[in-house]
Amino acid sequence: MGQEPKELLNTGQQSSIPKSMRIWILPFTRLHRIPVFKRVWLYLAIMAIYGFGVDWVTDHDFKAASQVFRELGAAAYTSVIIGLLLVFRTNSAYERWWEGRKLWGQLVNESRNMCLKVKILVPTTKSDQIHFGEVLISFAFGLKHHLRDSRPTKTIHGVELDPTANIPVAMTGELYKLLLKWQKEDLIDGFTRMQLDEHIKTLMDILGSCERIRSTPLAVSYRAFLRQGIALNLLALPWFVPPEVSFIFSLPILLIGAYFLIGLELIAEDIEDPFGDDGDDLPLDHICENIQATISEILDLPKQRFTAAFKQPKIDPLKTV
Repeated sequence: MGQEPKELLNTGQQSSIPKSMRIWILPFTRLHRIPVFKRVWLYLAIMAIYGFGVDWVTDHDFKAASQVFRELGAAAYTSVIIGLLLVFRTNSAYERWWEGRKLWGQLVNESRNMCLKVKILVPTTKSDQIHFGEVLISFAFGLKHHLRDSRPTKTIHGVELDPTANIPVAMTGELYKLLLKWQKEDLIDGFTRMQLDEHIKTLMDILGSCERIRSTPLAVSYRAFLRQGIALNLLALPWFVPPEVSFIFSLPILLIGAYFLIGLELIAEDIEDPFGDDGDDLPLDHICENIQATISEILDLPKQRFTAAFKQPKIDPLKTV
């Protein structure tokens, strides 16, 4: 009996070793499933063709040009500067992605808190509670469509909307109408209304913050300057390879450098607007589905779909399980 815990510990350590190895292997074996690779491979193909052309030039009595580039390399080759610019670019884009995720997490929490308060503090009819829950769910789905410049494929429950209406704003107005109705019917007092009003105000703050992220990308001049630097850097890179090195051995070096330079810029471009439906964007469909499930559970809403179909949550290709 005394040996069993030790044996179990050893078994656990042995099973964790393959899992730790898979963490490093999966980024290579599932390369084709990484969102940025679907866009960067074309640039790598162009870089390979360009590198082959430079190799052909330097092999046909044009070695002097390659020598000039190498002599000027200390002053002209700006890899460190480009690297610093890319770090700033990636960090700025990730901050926007993370702020968007926090805002949608806050929306989940505000929806739960508001539903709990309505269920416990407002002695209203079941139909009013159902309508309140449907409008609140519709706010989340409407916000998703608003940020993606799309329209829902199903009309909002019990609400007539103009085809060009801002759905989250319209849903917020419906929530305020319900509060006013309950106060006129003496179902809530001024203090309860203030409590619920604070949550609705937060919904509008979330909408405004998401719109700010979406409508204010990184400055155009900065993005253009960085892409100019990356392009010039990649154009100069093949000329710094010594002509004695075979193209078969220099090509992987060129492609690895191009992969990370272009890949980081494309990743930053993707996550700069985190509300789309690309592989690196926020899983808004999944978050909206969670909001619907939580509100339906709290207010005991009937099962229904708020759009024609839900997208399945994106699967992380680097997960080991």
